[in-house]
Amino acid sequence: MQYTSWFYPMHLALLAVGENFIPIAWWTPISKTPFRFLFAVDKKNYTLALLREKGEAALCFLAWEERAWIVQAGYLSGRQVSKSQQLGISLRPARHLATTKLPERSLAVFELRVHELPLDGDHVVFTGDVIHAEGEAEAKERPILFLGFRDFATLGERWRFEPRPKRRKKIP
Repeated sequence: MQYTSWFYPMHLALLAVGENFIPIAWWTPISKTPFRFLFAVDKKNYTLALLREKGEAALCFLAWEERAWIVQAGYLSGRQVSKSQQLGISLRPARHLATTKLPERSLAVFELRVHELPLDGDHVVFTGDVIHAEGEAEAKERPILFLGFRDFATLGERWRFEPRPKRRKKIP
């Protein structure tokens, strides 16, 4: 069956490994206890070798206003250039990872110890156990949503479901 992208939007994150980073939309939380994410990386991607070598990564979430350089990072190869230098992005060390550095402007970060899953396909699947999480409420306000191909959007309206309060029984 041919892959199509009609099921978007997907929340775009930045996957940082070592001093390299790539935009990633194929990720999802899969467990609260232990807190764990699942994500997929293309077999042709330089980040795959870094994940296997380092066994750590960070999912970073940035503001909508950062989208241009984040998407551009996906068109650069960390094998050939330092993406942070090429794009003018300042990095800071992760709090609990040995070698991974994060964009300083990250609004939310999940630091992960990663484990590869043995599955077939053109992407390699990993789980990441969250060992540290930090973030600002602003991270939820204007996420970068990937719509497929080269299209992106952000939120324009918010709504919260409020269930009706339970009726209390009258005590005679």
